[in-house]
Amino acid sequence: MSNDLTNISNSLPAEVRAQLAAQVAGDIERLGAIGGKDAIRVTQDKTFEMPNGDVLDTLEVIVLDFVYRNEFYLGAFNRKEIKPPACFAINPASAALTPSAKSPMKQSDSTCEDCQQNEYGSSPQGDGKACKNTVLLAVLPTNADENSPIWTVKSSPTAIRHFNSYVSKISRTVQAPLSAVATKIFFDPSSSYASLRFEAIGANAVFAVTQPRLAEARDRLLQEPDVTGFVMPGPAKGK
Repeated sequence: MSNDLTNISNSLPAEVRAQLAAQVAGDIERLGAIGGKDAIRVTQDKTFEMPNGDVLDTLEVIVLDFVYRNEFYLGAFNRKEIKPPACFAINPASAALTPSAKSPMKQSDSTCEDCQQNEYGSSPQGDGKACKNTVLLAVLPTNADENSPIWTVKSSPTAIRHFNSYVSKISRTVQAPLSAVATKIFFDPSSSYASLRFEAIGANAVFAVTQPRLAEARDRLLQEPDVTGFVMPGPAKGK
């Protein structure tokens, strides 16, 4: 399917593709959320729950792309009652993170870096941040074909520094983007939390398959969460 779509795109004259670029951006903007069915769940038991129901201890994947994602929620986290974020930001560059205009309760009118919810000590549960900082990855299996679905993996805040270091190492040592290598994703055995770590295990053996899907991966990662179910907090009791 992916290869068929690529052939369709290539059959369009260059001037036509240029004219359609703005319309494509508009179509993407109109889309609702796709997420959920393609997410690999990272459990606190240090396992990966795959979209097809399999449970794995490690992943061996091609990381097609990644974005930084901040999410601020009202109240304590409850896995049995997942609520939309009050404020969120998504950007391929960490330093460029800015609350989305679609956030129900924007916490900052400037960048996330300047937001009080993004300061250490702002979390009501401890010394951490009230805003959850993550990296969202779009991945394919190392034996992917044209029909393999793209999956997403969301890191914990504790894994961001290690992920950044890994990407930097690949860039400097291999002198190639992250999608050019096969990556092993595993859990830090010395951490009591489910904190992800990353290791290069070889070259991308299916580069011809994964390269045409980079744009698809980026589009998926930039999709904003569905906040239509967000409930604005009522007045405090006694007021």
